[in-house]
Amino acid sequence: MVPNPYLYEKALVERRQDLQREVERRRMLARLPRRYRGMSRQVARDLGVLLVKLGMWLKERGEVVESDL
Repeated sequence: MVPNPYLYEKALVERRQDLQREVERRRMLARLPRRYRGMSRQVARDLGVLLVKLGMWLKERGEVVESDL
């Protein structure tokens, strides 16, 4: 089966653009100081700890509302 040349070319262009975006993202990340690279993980961890502490505090006060999730 011979692929449609137009669709094949479009797929190649899209793939090239994806690769260029990935290279640019890596370049931008490489320019960041090392201390900021793991910051998103640290922020997520700290937010999780805060939410757990808040939940424990509410439970102690008897104000926990159970959700149907």
